[in-house]
Amino acid sequence: MKNSAIIAMAFAALGLASCSTKPAEADLVVLYTTDVHGSCLGFDFKYNAPAKTSLANVYTYVNEVRAENPSSTLLFDTGDFLQGQPSIYYYNFVDTTDTHICARVYNYMRYDALGVGNHDIEPGEDVYSRRLPSQFEMPWLCANAIDQRTGKPMFQPYAVFERQGLKIAVLGLITPNIHAWLPKALWPNLEFQDMVECAQKWVPVIQKKEQPDLLIGLFHAGGDYTVNGNDMDTYCNENGSVPAAVKVPGFDFCLLGHDHQIRDFEVINVAGDTVAMLDAQTAARKVGRVDIHFSRKDDGSYRKTIKKTLVDMYDYEPDSLFNAEFQQVVDEVNAYVDAPVGELTGDLRGIDAMFGESEFMSLIHEAQLWATNADVSFAAILSPHDEVKAGTITMRHLFTLYKYENLLFTIGMTADEIRRYLEYGYSMQFETMHSPSDHVLAFQEGTNRLKGMTFNYTSLAGMRYVVDLTKPIGQRVRLVSMSDGSPIDESRLYTVAINSYQYSGGGNFVTSGLGWDKATLLDRTIDTTPIDVRRYVANYIREKQTIVPAKRGDWTMMPEKWINEARQRDLDYMSATQR
Repeated sequence: MKNSAIIAMAFAALGLASCSTKPAEADLVVLYTTDVHGSCLGFDFKYNAPAKTSLANVYTYVNEVRAENPSSTLLFDTGDFLQGQPSIYYYNFVDTTDTHICARVYNYMRYDALGVGNHDIEPGEDVYSRRLPSQFEMPWLCANAIDQRTGKPMFQPYAVFERQGLKIAVLGLITPNIHAWLPKALWPNLEFQDMVECAQKWVPVIQKKEQPDLLIGLFHAGGDYTVNGNDMDTYCNENGSVPAAVKVPGFDFCLLGHDHQIRDFEVINVAGDTVAMLDAQTAARKVGRVDIHFSRKDDGSYRKTIKKTLVDMYDYEPDSLFNAEFQQVVDEVNAYVDAPVGELTGDLRGIDAMFGESEFMSLIHEAQLWATNADVSFAAILSPHDEVKAGTITMRHLFTLYKYENLLFTIGMTADEIRRYLEYGYSMQFETMHSPSDHVLAFQEGTNRLKGMTFNYTSLAGMRYVVDLTKPIGQRVRLVSMSDGSPIDESRLYTVAINSYQYSGGGNFVTSGLGWDKATLLDRTIDTTPIDVRRYVANYIREKQTIVPAKRGDWTMMPEKWINEARQRDLDYMSATQR
């Protein structure tokens, strides 16, 4: 008993000694960016102009904060940095030997850790696993992206930092819905776990092993867990940030991303503690800032006062030294995107595709049919507010014509399945019209915001059909014939070109629209292309040399007079959202 008491007293003394090494009071500043989507340089390669905001602006602000807090600042990013600008595409797929521009920029800015986003998985395993992580001087954090070969996280699950004598732990999590957006070929060895389950596993490990003074969630998942009818208990919720923060006690605050929203709020977890939540939009327009004041309590733990801010980067000029450091890269990428591909004899306007068949989408369809030799083609509106002017088409224009790095799949579908697929898409895009005063486009009730995302607004080429907006949803589409006038065979499986986003479940076309499960989809899959759709469009234009914009003449919308009257009104209504 006497020895036990001595040992207990010794441990208590050690505990007090440990506490005495920690400060009685301390301050910490945490900064973060999210969903940068290629806005890492001070130049917008799509529009051939200086970027309105980029990490060049962020660097100005970060330097200011670091000067004021030289030993108490941390800088993070929650992911989606490997997609969005031609510069990123160039280093993902064209120049694969030099150090990636993202690695150079994030190293230069001295980020402390990066989260992993769904678009960071999109370039494929060769990029996110084999090439890039070793080029970055900071860890990629993601606990719920599991390498199926080992059963362990492919990326570092968490990191621990020391500032002002304090221990700060950061746990990274990614939205688990990647299987619904990206084909398995891009993540062949990964499995994405539910965010809540993963946090329940790792938070106790961190608390026991690291005993941090502060625990931060670095989450690439949005703040609205109710999207698509989900709730707090939805398994593998796309936006699982709030469920993880509420159901897993321990987080002091969580830094969010993925949904490109501006959010500043708090939640109460199951232990009754307040968890601060912050979401910092996209494209380096905002920097999230969290100021934490630590005041030590009698038991050695800390009382933490947390203040959240979203800082507007339009208020900060790009850092001149940053721009000078990467000017050679800007010149190199500009030379790549200025390379001519072909000639265009007329303008292509993305907005036209919102209201029916358009020259813009007809070109995409032609390229997809050319690339796959499919019977018909589905294509979505990716650039509704962009325009390509007549003249020489360059690679820069190709990033306007086709915004994302989608692959192209060929699947087998019956005529009735094709019709149902269209019905599902048009249910998101178009309103039911009872008079010429009604909307053509479907808006959220009581608002001037579109009901659906434009990358789910989908048309068909290869068959002639009519869309009658006076008919109820589900009864609007009437297939007429094949594009060459031949009759449609209801018993035949037609070969259909479809992008990888919709093929993998994006927009729920395959699941809700067709009611297919994974086994049916695999059974109907015929082929997948080795390169992305944008490169096929470029190759198609190179072969044709000159593109004369024209509608294919595959589909018409009724009632034409009503739609023509309502079109400008809907355009004005939409533009009010953007002002």
